[in-house]
Amino acid sequence: MPGLTLSNIAQSCGISPATVSRALSGHPNVRPEVRERVLAAARSQGYQRNHLISTIMGQVRGARTQRYVGNLAIVHVASPKQPEANPMQQRMVQAAEARSAELGFQVESFNLGSRGLHAAGLGRMLRARGVLGVIFLQPDSNNVTEGFPWDDFACLQIDYDSPHLVHHTISLDHHFTLVAALERLHALGYRRIGLFIERHKNERLVYKWSAAFRAVQENHRDIGRVPVLKTDVVQGAEFLAWQREHEPDLVIGHVDRAVVWLRKAGRRVPQDIGFFNLNWNERSRPCAGLDLRPELHGVVAVETLAAQIQRNERGIPGDPRTVSISGRWVDGPTLRKAG
Repeated sequence: MPGLTLSNIAQSCGISPATVSRALSGHPNVRPEVRERVLAAARSQGYQRNHLISTIMGQVRGARTQRYVGNLAIVHVASPKQPEANPMQQRMVQAAEARSAELGFQVESFNLGSRGLHAAGLGRMLRARGVLGVIFLQPDSNNVTEGFPWDDFACLQIDYDSPHLVHHTISLDHHFTLVAALERLHALGYRRIGLFIERHKNERLVYKWSAAFRAVQENHRDIGRVPVLKTDVVQGAEFLAWQREHEPDLVIGHVDRAVVWLRKAGRRVPQDIGFFNLNWNERSRPCAGLDLRPELHGVVAVETLAAQIQRNERGIPGDPRTVSISGRWVDGPTLRKAG
């Protein structure tokens, strides 16, 4: 609506323009029912708040106090296999909370799809709390987010949920990270490298681990042709049968119990065979592997979401983008030293 101001909204709601301004900025002193009434009036009248201008003016007005920009939400999307956020996601959330505080945002976490919380209800709750942006953790293996009011918020996701990219995404660069690690493992002298992986992890990441591994196998002159072991759940007997048949000199996988299985089978680690953890962050014993940097995921997600809010971007983007993060090599006792 041309010329629409805070005074127009205030008049329709029967409150002061100052209260409207506080409600639109998510100020904690505004009662939830008042905030919801203001937001509803703003939407119905076509009001679009410029968050960048509001942020700058807030900093000017509060120059001698700790600045407050607005509210964010972090939403874990529950699934049958993962009803709660896992330890890595919890580290992402903790880092996101710390970075949000540095940027002047307050953060609240939610678990969508459990305890009766559904997408539409979550949307109403977030609107009532003046939330400006939402970070989703693996947002949808089973249509839990169907009905969420995307147009009301700036949104992004951490990690992929399907081969069809819909939202802006923060994700590990699985291909580059594994290729770089394989080059380094080759430099250590390993010549028959084997990958074992559980199917649900490979599928959830759109086969990025196995695709990178096979690409190196096909194009590297001297890394071996050990077939990938894909299984629903990695078990000792199946793993050892694969190892005996193909005789890799190094195995790569998420399950570091493989070290125990190999040693019980009489194989010395790392003298006879090496082990490299595909996710060093979830290790249960000392080992070499890849740090997938969950804290950096949380920091980059908040910074990216804050930029969307400042640009007044909401809803599902027409051109979704991915910000890629590289994993980091971690030395450990399950690899032999360079000769």
